[in-house]
Amino acid sequence: MAASLLAACSGNDDSSNSSPSSSGASSAPPESSAASPSPGASDASPSAEASDLKGTINISLSNASSSVWNAVAQAYMQKNPGVKVTVDNKPADGYKEWLTAQFAAGTPQADLVVNNEVGGLMADKKFVDYYPYFDQTNPYTGKPWQDSFDLSAMGINLDAVSADDHLYNLNFESVQILWTYNKEIFQKVGISGVPKTFDELTADFDKIKAAGYVPLALGGDANSMWSGQAGWLVRIYADQYLRDYINVDRSQPQDYTYLPDIDDKWKYDLSDPYNDSNSNVTKNELRFWKAVKDKTGPYKIAGNPSWKAYADNLKKLFSYTEDGFFGVKEDQAYQLFLTGKAATMMSTPASYWQLPKDFADEKKTGAKGGVKAFDYGFFNMPSMEGPGVLAPARTIQIPIGFYGFVSKDAEQNALDMNFMMYLTSPEGYKVYAEAIQKSDDASLSGAPALKDITLPDEMTKAFADFTPIGNTEGIQSPGNALARGIDNYQPSVQDWVGSVQRFFAGQITTDQYLNELQANVDKYLEPNLKQGKKELSDLDTPEKRPPERN
Repeated sequence: MAASLLAACSGNDDSSNSSPSSSGASSAPPESSAASPSPGASDASPSAEASDLKGTINISLSNASSSVWNAVAQAYMQKNPGVKVTVDNKPADGYKEWLTAQFAAGTPQADLVVNNEVGGLMADKKFVDYYPYFDQTNPYTGKPWQDSFDLSAMGINLDAVSADDHLYNLNFESVQILWTYNKEIFQKVGISGVPKTFDELTADFDKIKAAGYVPLALGGDANSMWSGQAGWLVRIYADQYLRDYINVDRSQPQDYTYLPDIDDKWKYDLSDPYNDSNSNVTKNELRFWKAVKDKTGPYKIAGNPSWKAYADNLKKLFSYTEDGFFGVKEDQAYQLFLTGKAATMMSTPASYWQLPKDFADEKKTGAKGGVKAFDYGFFNMPSMEGPGVLAPARTIQIPIGFYGFVSKDAEQNALDMNFMMYLTSPEGYKVYAEAIQKSDDASLSGAPALKDITLPDEMTKAFADFTPIGNTEGIQSPGNALARGIDNYQPSVQDWVGSVQRFFAGQITTDQYLNELQANVDKYLEPNLKQGKKELSDLDTPEKRPPERN
């Protein structure tokens, strides 16, 4: 369930926020349907009279609830009777391949998709750019559309947007990655509180394992290692050791990326978990890639004591997973937790509501009539400590959704934007949130970055209980772009998965693993740059804007 929220979470700019292949309300198997208008689906708004819009909008999201999106479609069609909205959501497994194949065959029939895993298609401008629509009036609020958003929470600074910047997916929901634990197992083995440090966590795991339980339920197949829960841990814990990266690739005064109003005020401060956020300091992507090429500071992997200390701890953490870990899918790991066989799992605040639904779900539990519910709780990332650690653990806490529209003709693109304006209005989002509350297969993962909306009281209260500890996501850092192979370049990722699995299995040493990772990064640096329309020659003058290439 949580994996559907953050597949491939490693986006580093406005055009390629990736991670969760996701929409905020996750779901089970896909259904294809054309929603039909139903009376009374929505409240009055500035567009209370029926519009003269005409056309079709096809929704094909990854692992999203059909019941939720049909509710939104029905409410929208009531206001716009000339528009037909169809919902044909797809499973998370294979979604990237499905979407890529649609483009390979021509212009996809789908309109609204999740596009965070197809950076190459975004680089080719295959999706609608949201920025030009932000200053248009939202007909469902009567205000400029940008006024519907909490742009700061979304990580968007419109003052820093240039003509070269694009926003190909919209993220107005949120997610916080944390640990969910079975309180009954903890109490049974004599653990009285939740761990604050990595050493406390592994000491607790030793007790849990000795009592016959799986300490950590985690998917270990290639998808999870790259884009799912295992990949989250790989990146989150690398961040503790590599936070000084910002001194290498932050913008310099002579750089084309430098913004005096932001960068003149910035000072390096490891005590502030948001010190390196994109709203506080700008980064120069060319300086980043030059550091990778030159193996500068934290960008040197092989022979780096910080990378070695991190890798040793990571291997220890992954030793507490279930037998046959490398063949376990995330739904199988989730079943271990649901059925009381595992003590912890990676999750999001959505579990607050989703677990009670899933205890009764025969398909998810594998048990007739479901399973007996147990008391569960949450805790934040325990911090690794010792040589090389620069700062306490942060997590992935970001706006998500990754809602993108396939770029077609101007009329279709405008219709698609109208639908999204409705969804992000107080009226449309109320339909969406209430549909989630009523559904059996969806939960809201965090407080939305939308203004003037009203959430159900239970949601508002629950979200207030999850303490923020800082965010690693959306930052082009060594942990995000090098810890799982180079960036999201698939040949590199595939090589890394095989290497890290051998490392965790004890078939190669830590030094051998880091040597392999370094060789992987070196091998695929140039082809990865080319995929992003850049060349090695661009790194010779990182202060200059690279030429635009087709």
